[in-house]
Amino acid sequence: MAAVGDFEKDTAVAGGDGQYTATAIGDWRIWGPMGGYVAAIALRAAAAEVADGLSPASFTCQFLAPARFEPVDIAVTVRRASRRAALVAANITQDGVAILDSQTWFAVDADVVEHDHAKPHRFGHPDDHRDISELTNEEPRFPFWYNFDAKPVDWIPPEEFEQYQGGEPEWAEWVRFKPRATFDDPVVEACRTLLLADLPSFPAATRAHAFGTVNWMSPSLDLAVQFHRVADIGDWLLSIGTAPIAHRGLLGFRSEVWNAAGLLVASGSGQLLCRSAPPQ
Repeated sequence: MAAVGDFEKDTAVAGGDGQYTATAIGDWRIWGPMGGYVAAIALRAAAAEVADGLSPASFTCQFLAPARFEPVDIAVTVRRASRRAALVAANITQDGVAILDSQTWFAVDADVVEHDHAKPHRFGHPDDHRDISELTNEEPRFPFWYNFDAKPVDWIPPEEFEQYQGGEPEWAEWVRFKPRATFDDPVVEACRTLLLADLPSFPAATRAHAFGTVNWMSPSLDLAVQFHRVADIGDWLLSIGTAPIAHRGLLGFRSEVWNAAGLLVASGSGQLLCRSAPPQ
């Protein structure tokens, strides 16, 4: 059994007065530390500088360099603060190298206006889908995937994948974090959806292309996520991504995170920089 990371512990920060440290944990590796995981560390540090009663509203970041699985430094600056909202910048460095720059808006919950016209997705309920362990006995390529129970959607069996000719650039999967699926801290819950909003970018893009033709890599340039719900969102979450445009060496994606009750939890978007993969 592969090691499983505890998401709350593995995104924890220490420090205060605008200066924090954390350690990137290898359990969250996809090539290097997964971008959404590093972004979650920045969000945890930003949240440490805001008043009680403010919860994450939106997050944006630029990915500047891949981190190593070692300690990082986070410099946090409150750009604006009021009784109702705060904007906080959190910049991650490692041995003086800039890794990630971020800004997070926090806001007080209010019932000033309510409506929900989010169009339902087509992927049903997690109980409608089989666990990945029932679909394949292949081990995940990266340790990142051991952190979840997973139920793929629109699954392509390995024996059929070599005949895949490409299709819609869409990827979706129901996931449940292990060993703990939910967290009491609404900031950690927002971090959970932040990671899942970043997750489908590359997988969605590859679905547009035939087997054997994905000879490129796509490091992330940026990520933007809006948090619609951060409390009582449940254990199973659906990560959906589409990558409709790849042009000029850039790849744009859109993402959504839904819960099992059919509520839209978060929305995301970002851009990736495409480059040829090195020969194997």
